Amino acid sequence: MLMTVQSRSKRFLLFALILLGGLAATAKLPVIAQTQPGSLRLVDMVRFYSGLPHQARSLQLLQQQIDNRDPQLLQADSIAANVWRNSTTLVGHTDIFNQISAKNRTGPDPLTLATNAANVRVGGPVDIEVLPSPGVESPSQVMVTITQGGILDDSVAGVRNRFDIQQQNGQWTIQRAGRQVRCQAGRGHQDFSAEICS
Repeated sequence: MLMTVQSRSKRFLLFALILLGGLAATAKLPVIAQTQPGSLRLVDMVRFYSGLPHQARSLQLLQQQIDNRDPQLLQADSIAANVWRNSTTLVGHTDIFNQISAKNRTGPDPLTLATNAANVRVGGPVDIEVLPSPGVESPSQVMVTITQGGILDDSVAGVRNRFDIQQQNGQWTIQRAGRQVRCQAGRGHQDFSAEICS
C-alpha cells in the first residue's frame, strides 16, 4: 500500500513538473518571438497557408491591430486602394488619362506603354515597379508605377506616375493613369501626393 502511494506521488510529481515545464515554455514564447523577429512573418503565413484557417487567423490578428492603431492604413496606401477599388480614376492621384493620346494608350507591351506615357527622362534616378494581377504566369492586368527623382524644378523634387493596364484581345490598354508629386524642401509636402507644390 505504501509503495502504491509513493508510486502515485512520484507520478503526480512528474506530471506536475511536465505541466509546469510546458507552462514555462509557453510563457517564454513571446520572449523567443522577440529575440527572433524574422521567425514568423505574415507574408510567409499568407503564401504557405493560402486558403487555410491559419491564413485567415493571421489576417484577422493583423486586421485587429490595424483597426486599433490606424483604421485608414490600407486606404491610405495608394497601391492597395487602387488595386482593390474599381473606380474610374486612381485614388489619391491627379488624373492624367486624358493627357495620353488615344493612339499611345494601346500596344503590345505594358511596360513600354507606361514608360512612354510617363515621359521618362534619361539621366535622373528612375524606379519602376510592375504589380501583376493574380494570374502571374499570364496576367491580364498590371499596375506599373514609375517614380522619377532629381527633377530640375524649383518646387517639384520627384514625380510618380501610375498606370492601370489591362490586356484585351491580345493588346494592352491603359485604363487609368495618375500622377503624384513630391516637393522640394520648403516648397510643400515631402511625401508623394496629388497636392501641388508651392
